[in-house]
Amino acid sequence: ATDTGGWVRVRAALCGSGGLPPPTGRWSQAGIVPISRTRDTAGPMARSVADCALLDSIVTGDAAPGAPASLRGLRLGVPRGFFWEGLHSETARVCEEALAWLRDAGVVLVDVDLADAGRLDAENGFSIALYETVEDLNRYLADHGSSLDFKALAEGCGSPDVRGLLTSLTGAGAVPPDAYRQAIEIGRPALQRLYQQCFDSNRIDVVVFPTTPLPAAPIGDDETTELAGKQVPTFLTFIRNSSPGSVAGVPGLSIPAGLSSSGLPVGLEFCAAAGNDRRLLEIGLAVEALLPKLPPPPGVN
Repeated sequence: ATDTGGWVRVRAALCGSGGLPPPTGRWSQAGIVPISRTRDTAGPMARSVADCALLDSIVTGDAAPGAPASLRGLRLGVPRGFFWEGLHSETARVCEEALAWLRDAGVVLVDVDLADAGRLDAENGFSIALYETVEDLNRYLADHGSSLDFKALAEGCGSPDVRGLLTSLTGAGAVPPDAYRQAIEIGRPALQRLYQQCFDSNRIDVVVFPTTPLPAAPIGDDETTELAGKQVPTFLTFIRNSSPGSVAGVPGLSIPAGLSSSGLPVGLEFCAAAGNDRRLLEIGLAVEALLPKLPPPPGVN
């Protein structure tokens, strides 16, 4: 799948599979319809972390990760501010149970402060993505000899929320160049420093949080869905926890954590410091072996 704000991880979390979006540039983007050159990446969704790691190794030529990491004594950051707030009650229950299993296995859970990640993402993430969307899609269409331009493509988009967003970029909703430069030159580096300082100052390898604030929404909830008794924007809510990592360009991995009381999968995301892709996968292999195995989808043995 492709991931600009979290769709490898979000899809994986909602379907009970593993999802690995490498940092932008680790996988070639050739042949992929672009949205944002700064944020776009492609990555595998698979039934196991081992399969995700195998695909990553084949595509990149990097050595596959070694043995699963030892969980005893592993320092793991828990960013309670923002990432663990406003959750569906079942998502909170399943993810807290997963933390308890990790603690029982000897993991040292460290409360860390990444609350500012939400603000920095909100202030800069869409300025980057939406400004680059117009440039990158127009260039892609021209390079491939299409008769369409960005405006025609946006107007023909089948998803109502995405169509509304894209068509706004051709008019008054277009991102000003100054706002883009501010985001790409100041805002994004600030978010990257926030992540790196979190890892360094707390001596942790990864941080962990619910991949999505809620389990899968009912079919038809295209524009809004219900969370904690309120109607919330579907798209923005599902990418809330995954988008900051996409803007910062740090590696992430979603692993199934369990099932809600209604039988829907819940995902747990692990996010590592820039350049620690293999260490992230080694930790993922160990965590996956600890967490409960989800039943296979209907019709799959």
